[in-house]
Amino acid sequence: MTLAGDGTIISGIAKFDGAHLAPLGCAFNWDCTPPVTPSGLGNSGIVTLTFWNGSLYAGGYFYSIDGEAAYNIARWDGTAWHNLGTGLNASVTRIHGYPDGLYVTGLFDQAGDVTAHGVARWDGSEWHDVFDVPLFSSSDINRINDVAWYNGELYIAGKFYGQDGMENIARYDGSMWRPVGQGIQGSYSAVNLLEVHDGLLYVAGGFARSGPFGPPDNPGCGIVTWDGAQWGTLGEGTNGSPNPTIYRMDWIRDTLYVTGRFNTIGGVPSGRVAKWDGTRWCSLVPPEYFYPDIVALGSFRDTLIVGGSFTVAGPDSIDRIAQWVSGAYTSACGTSVGLHEQAAGDAFSVYVDPACSELLLQGVHPQAVPQVSIHDATGRLLRYELLGSSRRMAISDLASGCYVVHIREVGAVRFVVRR
Repeated sequence: MTLAGDGTIISGIAKFDGAHLAPLGCAFNWDCTPPVTPSGLGNSGIVTLTFWNGSLYAGGYFYSIDGEAAYNIARWDGTAWHNLGTGLNASVTRIHGYPDGLYVTGLFDQAGDVTAHGVARWDGSEWHDVFDVPLFSSSDINRINDVAWYNGELYIAGKFYGQDGMENIARYDGSMWRPVGQGIQGSYSAVNLLEVHDGLLYVAGGFARSGPFGPPDNPGCGIVTWDGAQWGTLGEGTNGSPNPTIYRMDWIRDTLYVTGRFNTIGGVPSGRVAKWDGTRWCSLVPPEYFYPDIVALGSFRDTLIVGGSFTVAGPDSIDRIAQWVSGAYTSACGTSVGLHEQAAGDAFSVYVDPACSELLLQGVHPQAVPQVSIHDATGRLLRYELLGSSRRMAISDLASGCYVVHIREVGAVRFVVRR
C-alpha cells in the first residue's frame, strides 16, 4: 500500500475509524521523506496482525520501520513502531498472542540469536524456541503457516512432510511431536490456517480428496474440523474447484466466513468469499465478482471487511478494500448438510429434566465417550462436548425453543426447551 484514496501516504499498514483510513507512523520500508519516489518506498508485505498485552504486532516481509532497521516483525505502542530485538531472518506468516507470549510462524530459522525452525515465541523482551520444532524434511527450512493451542496441545500447520505421518499438520502432546490423524496429504497440499471455535479445531488450506491437491484419503476439501480424535467435514468444502485453497477465515459471532482462490464451495459457484451457517455453504457474491483478486478477510464492529488486489467489485470500482453490507445473490447457497435423525424405534433417546437445566442421554453404549453437539433450529452449532459416564449435559443457558442434539456416529434427535 502506498496511497489512500485521498492521497495520504500509507506504507504497509493503516487504521480505519469507520469512515477514514490513516497511517500508523511512516511505517514500513520507507525513509519517511516525502514525496514518495521509487527509491524512497520499497515493497512491504504485511500479512498478519494481532493485539497482545496492549500493543499491536505486525508481521510479514520488511526490513525497516520509520527508517530504522527492523526485520519482519514490529510492535506499535499507540504512538510509534518498535523492533523486537533483531527480529526474524525470513518472512512471518502468522502471529498469535497467548498468556506465555507471542507465537510467531513463518519461513525463518532464526529468531534473534535463537535457532527456531519456523515457530518462535517472544516473551516481551527476548526470543525462544518452541518445543524444539524439528526440521520436518531434508530442506533447510520449515514452512509453518499457523499455530494454535487446542485441548492443551500445541498444533502447527503449513507445508511440510515429516516422519510418522506428520504431513502439513502436527501437534505437541507435552513430550514429543505427533501426527494429527493421518495428516493432510498430497504433494501440492498445504494447511494455511488453524482456528479454535466451539470446542473444535478448524483446519483450512489447499487440499482435496482428489488430484492434484490431495489423495482420496484426505479428510476433506479446503476446510475440515478436528475434535481431538477424528476429522469432520463442512459439507463438500471447496470440492470441484480448480484451485481449492482457503487463505483466510474469520468468525463473526457463530458464522464462519472464508475467502481464497476457490471458485466453488459447497457445490455453489462463488466469487471467492463465502460463509458457513452451520449446515451449508453460501457464497456472498457470484463468480468473477472481484477482479483481479480477493485474498484478505477480517471483521470490524461485526462487519465483514475484505481486501486484495481488486479494483472492481461487481458493478462498482472499489480499490482493494471493501465492506459487506448484505446482498441478494439468489443462487447463493448449497444443499443443507442437515443432521440424520434417529429413527423412532432406535434405542438412543434424550430427556430434558423438569427444570430444563440438564439433558440426559439414554441408550448410548456404556463404554463409549459420546461426542455430543447441540444445534438450534437453523442448524447453527451452539455447543460441543465429550460426555462422561453421567450422560448429562447442562442446558440451563438455552432459551425456549426447539433444538437438535447430535451424537457422532450414533444419530440425532430433537428436543424442546420450555421456560
